[in-house]
Amino acid sequence: MNLQVIRDPKPGAPDAVVAIGSFDGVHRGHQALLARVVDEAAALGVEPAVLTFEPMPRELLFPDRAPPRLSSLSARLHAFADAGIRIAYICRFTREFASLSAEAFARRLRELHGARRVLVGRDFRFGARRAGDVALLAAEGARLGYEVETLATVADGDERVSSTRVREALSSGDLGLAAQLLGRPYAICGRVVHGAKLGRNLGYPTANIALPPGRPVMTGVFAVKCAGAATRGLEGVASLGYKPVVARNGPATLEAYLFDFSGDLYGRRLSIEFLKKLRDEAKYASLDELVAQIRLDCEAARAYFREKSGT
Repeated sequence: MNLQVIRDPKPGAPDAVVAIGSFDGVHRGHQALLARVVDEAAALGVEPAVLTFEPMPRELLFPDRAPPRLSSLSARLHAFADAGIRIAYICRFTREFASLSAEAFARRLRELHGARRVLVGRDFRFGARRAGDVALLAAEGARLGYEVETLATVADGDERVSSTRVREALSSGDLGLAAQLLGRPYAICGRVVHGAKLGRNLGYPTANIALPPGRPVMTGVFAVKCAGAATRGLEGVASLGYKPVVARNGPATLEAYLFDFSGDLYGRRLSIEFLKKLRDEAKYASLDELVAQIRLDCEAARAYFREKSGT
């Protein structure tokens, strides 16, 4: 990954075109913004950069109302690199940082991030109590030595492409719309960890993918494709949620059963692409009922992939 990640910026940063945002999901709207950053940086002969936040602002300021994440920080960084961004500034979003005045934030962009041009969305707000808007940032930028540019809204149909719309599509089971908004299938990446090995004992060995903290954006059983390690392109079935059959009040889990695969994946990093929702989570009276349902899930997923491939 040809991306420099900077968490503690110091004065003297290289001149850059800087995009600012949370970039949750890195959907088509974000992708258009990143592409503009790369093009303008090349034209100006400076670095293409992003400034993003960890945790995301709403997670600190409104933890009870913060929406579930679409992507981990690691996934965002990989998406930045794929888009051609060269520098990612990771700002630790704390209450102290949130209390910065809008003017102080504007100064940091030039002094610590080398901003020569700043790209933001039209509804961008910043500074303590969200006092700063695009007009204030442009005025401060003119005084400090950088330009401010807003990008036109990217629409899908009659509505703006947004992280909120992606979450709504996923939570309602419309994975096709989510993929349309994202520009790719929704995926979760993580390392394979040891689990209870219940699936193996039932005849359906699963890869247990470590999830970041927080609740997933959707739950259920899905037809999936897998990438990473020796599994690229393999099809299968995945369960994402809280395992109502075998556990109560536990953390969310992601378990994928990959067709036609046998081997050891522990410690390997996999990407699970969610292509079709098969059903919601359910609780069964016995493990025999669970096995029967898993068999039906696998049949449904195989039928979906046969229909998709036209065979």
